[in-house]
Amino acid sequence: MDWIIAGIIGWCGTGWPIHFRGGGGGGVEPGDWGPPGCIVCGPILGIIGGIANVAIFGSHFTNMGMGGMAILAFFGGSFLASLGGMVMGMVKKG
Repeated sequence: MDWIIAGIIGWCGTGWPIHFRGGGGGGVEPGDWGPPGCIVCGPILGIIGGIANVAIFGSHFTNMGMGGMAILAFFGGSFLASLGGMVMGMVKKG
């Protein structure tokens, strides 16, 4: 169960899907949040990053409980999705 929760929270760390509707033209385009050319890579990398971060560093934060696991998973997912986006952007511009 911990892996499922870590994966879901890791997905949340990717910022997907963020769509600001209404107003005077603000918001983001659907392709701006994740790696270019791959609309599902960001969430998948977020899930993997959240689970991996909890698996690697979770034993050091056992006394923090659910909140500590949520923080680790969120930032692990955010980091890996951002890293994937940067790598894909460099490859596409290549």
